[in-house]
Amino acid sequence: MPHCKEFKLGDVWRTCNKIRAAIFRMGINLFEYFQPLDPNKSCLISESQFISVINGQLRATIGLSEQEVKELADYFRVPDGRIYYTQLCEVMHDSVPQFSDNVPLVTGLEWEDPLHTNRLSISEERRLSVLLTKIASLVNMRKLILRPYFQDYELVSKNCGTVTMAHFARILAHLNILLSADDFNLLVKKYVKDSYTLNYVAFIAAIDQVVDYLNRNGILDLSGDVMILFPGRVLNAELPKLPRPEIGKITAAQLFGKQSIFHPALNDPKKIEHILTTVSMIQAHVLKNRLRICDFFKDFDPLNCGRITLSQFHRGLDALVLSGKQRFFLSLPDVEAVINQYRDPCDPSRVCWRTFEDDMDQAFTVKELEKTPSLKVESPPKRVKELLNPGAKNWQAVNTPTRDLCEEAVDKVKQKILHRRILLKPVFRDFDKYNNGHVSRSQMRQALHFNGILLSDEEIFALEERFNDDVGFNYFWFLKDVDSSNAEPLYTQFVTDMLKLNAEKPMEKPTRREQDIVQIMAKIKGKVVRERIRVLEFLRDFDRCNEQVISRVDFKRGLSVCKFDLTDNEVQTLMQVFASPLRKECVDYKRFSEVVEESFSQQCLERAPLIVPIQHVPTRDCEKNFLNFDERIVVSMALQKLAKKPDMQMNLSSVLKDYDKTNCGTVSQTQFLKALTLRGMSNLISKNEFDVICKCFSFERGMRDEVDYRAFMKALDIIYLTEKYNPF
Repeated sequence: MPHCKEFKLGDVWRTCNKIRAAIFRMGINLFEYFQPLDPNKSCLISESQFISVINGQLRATIGLSEQEVKELADYFRVPDGRIYYTQLCEVMHDSVPQFSDNVPLVTGLEWEDPLHTNRLSISEERRLSVLLTKIASLVNMRKLILRPYFQDYELVSKNCGTVTMAHFARILAHLNILLSADDFNLLVKKYVKDSYTLNYVAFIAAIDQVVDYLNRNGILDLSGDVMILFPGRVLNAELPKLPRPEIGKITAAQLFGKQSIFHPALNDPKKIEHILTTVSMIQAHVLKNRLRICDFFKDFDPLNCGRITLSQFHRGLDALVLSGKQRFFLSLPDVEAVINQYRDPCDPSRVCWRTFEDDMDQAFTVKELEKTPSLKVESPPKRVKELLNPGAKNWQAVNTPTRDLCEEAVDKVKQKILHRRILLKPVFRDFDKYNNGHVSRSQMRQALHFNGILLSDEEIFALEERFNDDVGFNYFWFLKDVDSSNAEPLYTQFVTDMLKLNAEKPMEKPTRREQDIVQIMAKIKGKVVRERIRVLEFLRDFDRCNEQVISRVDFKRGLSVCKFDLTDNEVQTLMQVFASPLRKECVDYKRFSEVVEESFSQQCLERAPLIVPIQHVPTRDCEKNFLNFDERIVVSMALQKLAKKPDMQMNLSSVLKDYDKTNCGTVSQTQFLKALTLRGMSNLISKNEFDVICKCFSFERGMRDEVDYRAFMKALDIIYLTEKYNPF
């Protein structure tokens, strides 16, 4: 027809591309619109249904004209007039890329990092570092926590770690952190994000990092501000405009060494030694009397700020040194030295008693041990342990002749005590009425003369120089050096013998019998059957976690409680056979108990009810009653001779029972020979045959070998009955 438009394939594909773009943009699934119209799953719908979906439900999304819809229907129409909609859907969806199935090529983008900040120039970075240091010192000094102030805004705005510039400025003003316009613009330039918000998470992280650095390097004082003694103190957020005279005059030790607030470097070594000695004396007094420092100072500090006035600290220190059983004296210069050592650097009229308490408590332990669990604490410290008493001389500083003379005197007293077996302590204790370990000089001389120890005046003077202090002659130290003789105690040999007796014997080379698991289990089963022992009850207590295995040490202990009389090599064989397959250092005691219980019954009898279990018959055979071939022939001939007459005629058993007073079933070889002689049976066998019979029926009881006469009589009865009813 001349008025009809010519059908072109390019127009249809242009329409398909239009639908494909809408599907990709809006995420539409065409199957969800067409499948409800096709309940029979025939993949075909009518033309009216197809047009109603395209022009009705998807018209606002795709926006096709009537001509485009008609061309699309003509293209996917089948000969019977229906539309093949599944082909259309497959053409549309197969060409759409599935981005969710692909692995992302780019990860960790800068705008995804919560601590992302912008880059500044070198000068701006330096200005920002100075500004952050000042803000960090203010935050630390006021004990501020910045995060809650920003999180309150985030709970309302639902932002991800960002706040607006106006709210950031309001928070800083609320916290009384006053910044100039240039400083605020610098912060905005560093932490701005998305052109109108600030990354407060990165800002707080930077402040925390600066505070941690200041605390770690000892730059902050007790008030939280930057230390005055710190050479790199930040004076202003602006760069200095005048030349700084301190540049180049600071030593490397002051610049890089750790600055200490309470222990400044003093120029006088005598003052350093004086304060260290005083502190060590107070630590020794606190350690000896077990005093708690805070009990003497906390009442003066009701606000618990850690600082009190000079007079209050002096009063508390006086109460401290006067407490305990043994009072301690501090002179006024000593008190002033302690006060100057712990004076507050920010307020010279106060003393930091908390720091004093921490230093004194080091005599017992180290604070914050949970942070360094591997630290080995020395209690008391070496300086406190080796502290000299007041008035005592440093023996290393005394001249050499006096020290040599003192050593000779001490050695002479040692030899006297060693040869005469003298006890000096009771004599000194009689003079020491207050039990403080000191006596006077005259009492020391009397104690030595009383025990017949004669020394010259020079030697006694050398001893006094060594052991005298402000209280008197320290006889505790003197006896410690004198009584430390090398005399061997009388019980040394006894202790040595006991150690040798209880020492673990080396493992001997196992024999073939000790490695035979069959013989070892027969030995254990015989013991279990005879004494009715339940092995599981002795081993189960070692399995506290019910793991069905126990360690080798516990297994050996359990077997020793059962009294199986096993050698070490036999126990090692058992542990190797019954070792757990997954844990070689453990033993599967459950399997071992089941094997031992087979001597009474058989496992899993419920699966085979017709099987009759056979109980294990224990044997008393051992290596001592083992007979070779020749000995077995001799025993056989001897028993045949003795079995000619039955027991009813000879009545041998009654005689043997008379010898068996305990009714244990065994008699000695002498008693066995007497019984045979009494019944006239000893003449039937030779001496060699008698010895072989005793060896065949021997049984070890106690420390000797006896004869099992019950087994002997039973063997005679069997041989007699066998020959009696033997037709041949």
